[in-house]
Amino acid sequence: MSEQDRRATPPRHGWWTLLAGLAFAIAALLSVPLTGVTINDLVASPRGSVSWLTLFVGVGLIGALFWWLLLVRVRRHTLLRGAVAGVLVAFFSYPVVLTLADLLRSGSLDPETYASRGGNILLRTILTQLTTGFASTLVLAMVGVALVLALHRRRPETIAQRERRGFWRTVPKLAAGLALLLVVAFAGSFAVLAVLPLDTRSLRSNAAASVPARSYDEAVARIEAVRAEEAGLPLNPRCRSTLLTHGRKVARVVVFFHGLTNCPAQAEQLAAKLFALGYNVYVPRIPQHGDADQMSLALADLTAEQMVAVGNTTTDIAQGLGDEVVISGLSAGGIIAGWIGQHRADADQAIAIAPFLSPNLIPGWANHAATALLLNAPNAMVWWDPATRDNPPGMTYAYPRYATHGLAQALRLSIALMDDAATTAPLSPRLGLLINEADDAVSNPKAEELALHWQAHGAAVNVVRLPLALELGHDLIDPHQPTGDPDFVYQVLIDMMNGVTPTIPESAQ
Repeated sequence: MSEQDRRATPPRHGWWTLLAGLAFAIAALLSVPLTGVTINDLVASPRGSVSWLTLFVGVGLIGALFWWLLLVRVRRHTLLRGAVAGVLVAFFSYPVVLTLADLLRSGSLDPETYASRGGNILLRTILTQLTTGFASTLVLAMVGVALVLALHRRRPETIAQRERRGFWRTVPKLAAGLALLLVVAFAGSFAVLAVLPLDTRSLRSNAAASVPARSYDEAVARIEAVRAEEAGLPLNPRCRSTLLTHGRKVARVVVFFHGLTNCPAQAEQLAAKLFALGYNVYVPRIPQHGDADQMSLALADLTAEQMVAVGNTTTDIAQGLGDEVVISGLSAGGIIAGWIGQHRADADQAIAIAPFLSPNLIPGWANHAATALLLNAPNAMVWWDPATRDNPPGMTYAYPRYATHGLAQALRLSIALMDDAATTAPLSPRLGLLINEADDAVSNPKAEELALHWQAHGAAVNVVRLPLALELGHDLIDPHQPTGDPDFVYQVLIDMMNGVTPTIPESAQ
């Protein structure tokens, strides 16, 4: 080819650049259902979660950029460069998509929250890239190769095109080196984290040693001992373990375990409603929760063993408070309720409400790797809502931040529960799962998997799903949550306890 031909203006590839961005974006959308991650919002999420639009736009823009930068701009369309473009699109799309989701969050443009929002985005980016990054790089690299093959077939002259000299000749080489480094880093990190042992022996079935209360008086005495110990701690008074009693052992006692960073105050209205129905109600405090200082770092010291211990001692106490023992819990408390249902035959019912078996942004198959990463990395305190750095109005008792080490300990318990559920029949005779289809905090497929494990052993599992159309938030219990509907949810729970099919509004079906 002559020097004049080599310097001639190449065919216009604007449409191919747009097509590349579109192809990468569509591939990202199609891969979401395969991962087990759930995206509920089409355009924007008021909670800053990824929506279908932010995913499509973010990946599409990055895809078009790198296709132009590595192939069109340098006039070189090779299979290797297509693969390199795909790898870099996968890497840079994570922070871009998360940033777009944050920008569309209502009230997120306050400059005073830039640092907290940026830290939240960085943490989520690192967590997802080091656990699932290898899969996304593989998928988008294949898309890049397929695009080059399609281009060669459509425009054969691009096969022989030569790249430009100078700086633009160096860029693809640097990009290829970066892509190789990312592939090795992502694949290596996942391989290490996936095989890194998580010690769950102390959380397995032999941990369910029990000493049930033999009478109502003994049960109350144990609760008074718990409250006496709590009196020596710097707790918010509303966060001490709470007992609502009719002064005697009754037909049914309901236990409720609160969620991560919350405390017994979360269930004050629920407990009052259940008490009015004639039940005794006990709402224990999970260790490391409820400090009067809402900026407390105590949650970093939470362990899965503490969660098992409070579950067991509470179930023991409940034996003296009611003839029928109903164990329930939300989120991290839902893990405890599920664990009790798996290991305690004296729990007549165990109802897990939106159990935190895996975070929604992590596919179930990467749960082990994510837990290992959080356990071994330095602890970080992360805002639930980095845009406001505060709780919803009225929640003066809950922590507005969570500790990544505490979160990892809850996940460690969930892994122990899932492992036991897969191999051993649950002991509780009646099991329930309340799944909120609009929940963007926890993995609903993981909850469905738990139900399937239990059912495979012949257990009776009542699975109730709250439709996506209700648009309920993760915290279904606390009345201060703006995305909640406590009156409706409380009645659903009562129906589940009574073995009645809950009534779902026709507009939500």
